[in-house]
Amino acid sequence: MEIIVIHSSRYGSTEKYAIEISKKLHCPVVDSAQVSVEDLACYDIIILGSCLLEGQLSDATIYEQWVKQYPDKHWALFTVGLSNPKLTDFKDILDNNFEDSTIEKVELFHYRGAIQFKRLLLMESLVSKVKQKRLASIDYVPLDDENERLLRKYGTTYDFTDKENTILLIDWAHKILRNEKELEE
Repeated sequence: MEIIVIHSSRYGSTEKYAIEISKKLHCPVVDSAQVSVEDLACYDIIILGSCLLEGQLSDATIYEQWVKQYPDKHWALFTVGLSNPKLTDFKDILDNNFEDSTIEKVELFHYRGAIQFKRLLLMESLVSKVKQKRLASIDYVPLDDENERLLRKYGTTYDFTDKENTILLIDWAHKILRNEKELEE
């Protein structure tokens, strides 16, 4: 079985996770801009990475087209955002980015990323939103006082990435590989 990891990274965190996953699975990793739907034909397990910013998943439209084109492949999607995945309800985010039929075909994983405020073009807009509406945040999660102070620290870098969190996705892929191997025997 052939595996590929495809990512759409805006500030680099999604790409870092994609590279880590590809190393653990010994498979290629490619930027989504370099992939066509035809390129996916030879892969059995396709892992998609998407940056989550302001409730929007990057490349969600193209990812959905790919899943529809190859519904019988094994699909996984990992999202990377700033909010704590344990505290975030991703249902609304997924519903706003994908049709139900796509969500049903994809195994989902969520990770935290990093932020370099000097590179974040929307920083002023985000701080403004926090001031105007305390329940607004980058990933639709209420901010506590500590996180609000974090957003105000313009010019600072915060890195919440933890590559060890990829273990569940890696285990998911290995389980598929084991099951296929058993079927062949």
